[in-house]
Parts: sequence; structure tokens; C-alpha cells
Amino acid sequence: MFRKSVLIIVLLIFMGGDCGYAQNAIRFHLPDFPPYTFEKDGKIQGIGVEFVDKILKEAEIRYSLQLTSNYGRAVYDVKAGKSDGFFLASQNIERDEIARFSNPVLINRWCWFFPANSTLNPKDAAFKAKVRAGTYLHSNTHKWLIKNGYNVTGAVPRIGSLPKMLKHNRINAIFIAEVVFFKLTGQTGEKPENYKKAIQVEKPFGIYISKDYLSKNPGIMEKINTAINKVIADEN
Repeated sequence: MFRKSVLIIVLLIFMGGDCGYAQNAIRFHLPDFPPYTFEKDGKIQGIGVEFVDKILKEAEIRYSLQLTSNYGRAVYDVKAGKSDGFFLASQNIERDEIARFSNPVLINRWCWFFPANSTLNPKDAAFKAKVRAGTYLHSNTHKWLIKNGYNVTGAVPRIGSLPKMLKHNRINAIFIAEVVFFKLTGQTGEKPENYKKAIQVEKPFGIYISKDYLSKNPGIMEKINTAINKVIADEN
């Protein structure tokens, strides 16, 4: 009877230890945002996934990935406790309320894109009144346009529709991350010279980890930030 009780206690200790270890795995819910994060052939991949994988391996942190529709949903899932974080993302007040932003991972350029024959210029005083902007729904570019009083006539959940909307004059400009736009046009075989580009702002892209997760796993963000610095140094 004594041996049986000892065996049960030992098993409970091992089971408890395993559960504690499993809780350290970060659950990321990622927006469908190619080429940074997307699903292909049943696998979640992209520039952001590759880079963050290097960082978390360097930090020796386990994680899981799940794709969601957009940034708005990714933020909601953290608020609801369904997720521990998301990437790659730029920083804003709403996200800072529920999560902590890492050191910069990449630099994200927000750009205006116009047809090559367009006369629109973001530096003109009348630009804001003339532009009919398209962007990715619930993204920081979408929030920035609204906050700054731009006319957003094409906020879409699937960014692949933006070039088509531009061609059909439903919008007359696209406001989105530079690398995202050129990935889109590359997939359709279009040439970059078919468009004019104007850089609006450059923002750091990083990893958001929920404050709730960090309170239960102290030191994790410090490990991530150290790994980010190491990976970036190695890349350069």
C-alpha cells in the first residue's frame, strides 16, 4: 500500500512538472498577412514566421501557431485569453493595454501606391480630400488612416483584392506595407514600374506578448529581446 501511494505521488509530480512546462509554450494567433504570415499547403509560413522561429529557437522558448483572419481578431483573441500573443506587428495604444511590445524585429515601411499615370501626391495640400484609400482591414495602416482623417473606401479582409480595386477605380490609392504590396504584385506578374510609390512612415515591427502570460512567466520577454538582438546581429 505504501509503495502504491509513493508511486502515485511520483506520477503526480511528473505530471505537474509536465503541465508547468507546457504552459510556457506561447500560443500565437497570427493575422493572415502575406508575405509575413500566411498559410500554404496546410503550413503557416512567411517572412515573419521564419524570423520569429529563429528568435524563439535562440531563446529556447516553445510556441504554437494558429492563423486568424486579421489583426483585429488577433488582438481580440489575446483579450479573450485564447492567445498569448501575435506577430509581426507595429505598436499602438490598444495593443499596449493588453500586451507588451518586444524589441524591433524588422522595419516596416508604410507606403502609398498609385497607378503610374496618377497625379496624386501625398505632399500636396489637397491630397487628403482627393484620395480614396484602400488598405488591410483592422491593421495599423487602417487605424492610422482613420485617425488622420483620410477617406477609406476600401478596407478589405483579403489584401489580394486591393490591386484589383485600384485597377477598377474603386479606390485611387493603396496604403499598405511596402513588402506586402510588392509581394502581391509579384504574384500577379505585374511590374513595379506600373506603380508610383511614396513612403509615408517607417515603423518597427515586433512581437506582442500578453501581459497575463508574462505575469505568469517572468523573464520571458527579456529572453526574447536578448534573442532578437543576437539574431539581428548574426543576420547583419
